[in-house]
Amino acid sequence: METKVNESGFRGLDKSLRIQKITDTAAELFHRKGYRSTTLDDVSKELGITKAALYHYVSSKEKLLSRIYIQALENIFRNTDKIAGKELPPDVRLRLIIQNHIKGIIIQSISMFSVFFTEENQLPEKEFRKIRREKKKYTRIVEEIIEEGISQGLFRKSDPKLQAFALIGMCNWVYKWYKPGPDSYTPEQIADYFVSLLERGYLKGDMEGMQDMPELLRGGKERAGSKKEDYQRLRAKCTELSKIIDEMEEKG
Repeated sequence: METKVNESGFRGLDKSLRIQKITDTAAELFHRKGYRSTTLDDVSKELGITKAALYHYVSSKEKLLSRIYIQALENIFRNTDKIAGKELPPDVRLRLIIQNHIKGIIIQSISMFSVFFTEENQLPEKEFRKIRREKKKYTRIVEEIIEEGISQGLFRKSDPKLQAFALIGMCNWVYKWYKPGPDSYTPEQIADYFVSLLERGYLKGDMEGMQDMPELLRGGKERAGSKKEDYQRLRAKCTELSKIIDEMEEKG
């Protein structure tokens, strides 16, 4: 996305749009160069304004980073709370959550979420703790939908927290490999594929191969036998999933 504007063009924007332009530009620069390597001089030059003009809107690079995190959290919860509160079956709500996470959160703001996932340790301690709380809040929303789906017999029995971590982690990782372009997968294709993969798995038949998964991951007690064998089987399945994601990245 092109962000560079001249000073007169910048001043012609409404104040809220100026702040948004500064935030978007900083996110792109932090994404490309890294937070530590980017200065406010870089931001002002990219915007085509003076550093003094930039200071009128932001007092420090740290404040600018905080603003990016605040906006990222607003993006995360803007539609999530609405979806979670809908009077729909849990499988439909979870599907909408996944689609929104990929299309409406990650892909829509790749630069911002690249910063969100990599620069958390640069935040002041108070804001760092807040971000962690908000992440847990989001995970809990997904976890509760999974718990509801299990209780209604729509989902297989599993560890809801682990299931939520896996689902969110898979969706988050899109920011690492997605590159928009005429030959790349569309956001809709990616979201639909992820939904299909998560709902059906990658083995033929709904339950084929599930007997090889440790009982611990199906919500029951750990079955008798070698933990090492269970670990090796689970690792092999994760490797297969990684190959599928790598193939998508290469084609993208």
